[in-house]
Amino acid sequence: MPTKPGERILAVDDDESFLDIYKTGLQSAGYEVTTASSGAEAVALAAREDFDLVITDLSMPGEFDGQEVVRRVKAARPKTELIVLTGTPTLASAIATLKDGAYDYVFKPVVIEHLKSVVRRCLDHHRLREELSSERALRQELKIAYEELQKVEKLKEGILARLSHELKTPLFQIVLGLNVLKDAQVDLEKARRTVEIATLACSRLERTLSNLLALAEFGQAVPEVGTTAVDVEALCRGVVEGLRALWERRNLRVSVAFEPKVRAVRGTPELLSKAFEHLVHNAILFSPQGESVEIRGKMTAGFVKVAVSDKGEGIPESEFDEIFDSFYQVANYLTRKVDGLGLGLAIARRIVEAHGGSVMVASRLGQGSTFTVALPPEAAPANS
Repeated sequence: MPTKPGERILAVDDDESFLDIYKTGLQSAGYEVTTASSGAEAVALAAREDFDLVITDLSMPGEFDGQEVVRRVKAARPKTELIVLTGTPTLASAIATLKDGAYDYVFKPVVIEHLKSVVRRCLDHHRLREELSSERALRQELKIAYEELQKVEKLKEGILARLSHELKTPLFQIVLGLNVLKDAQVDLEKARRTVEIATLACSRLERTLSNLLALAEFGQAVPEVGTTAVDVEALCRGVVEGLRALWERRNLRVSVAFEPKVRAVRGTPELLSKAFEHLVHNAILFSPQGESVEIRGKMTAGFVKVAVSDKGEGIPESEFDEIFDSFYQVANYLTRKVDGLGLGLAIARRIVEAHGGSVMVASRLGQGSTFTVALPPEAAPANS
């Protein structure tokens, strides 16, 4: 195999005459050769510069003999190959240098053509190993990329299936209700129940479309935040009242309790209401019937903090970072137990972060979850 352009060799020997022979012979073969007359000089050069191969005499005076050069160079430059030259070959010294990382050893006095042959074989081996390593790395990258593509395909399938379900189900209920109401013989009580079911279906459909539009809007730009003073306690009570029909139907108890002196925050009331609505709605959906949902507010570390707690199944800690991703719940749509597209947490986080806040989660499997919103309060009034 021909010499690769730019292959660099460091030749090390305390005998200058040998160095001249190595340099002249190897340069004639097309290598770029640097010389060092001591082990210490060689180690210093190898630490500063990158060599493909170091050829070192085994027996040299001073702190670093050839074996120490092999150890030091391998420690600093693991990919650098080493060949050891020895005038007193023994099995023990040969095995020791090979164990320390040398590729091969050559007896002195050196026949330059033999040295060239060993050098070429060594560098060919080095090049092949690098190519195989690159190929393995490329295969690993392709494997990871393929696995990610499979995840995306699974997510896409989940999104389409879930979206189809969330649109078709309420539409079917509405159409079915209209057909029932067309019947002139339908009694008043059945008509009332039909209208109630259709109304709930309309609300569900409106919520799905609203969430999709909100995600599209927030995904393209940060929500524009106003400067209105927002009473967070009043806002949360309004959210709970707006969801009353849902939590009463599930026979849940929902309570709101704020400590005194919780300050207002600056922002857009409609956006903050949407964020808290998603968090409370989520807690209601995942709470077993007859359980309770608690909304607690307080001032802590200079922030208005609102915790929304449920008594649901909880979330594995390994998934804490994923639950705020868009369509997170859809990935496991076959095992999900509640309706919806799973967009609520993603929308809530984007709104809260746009207001300079954050959303944290604490959860234990089988014991429920708590989502805590931290928002900066409006500036305190100046002392009069």
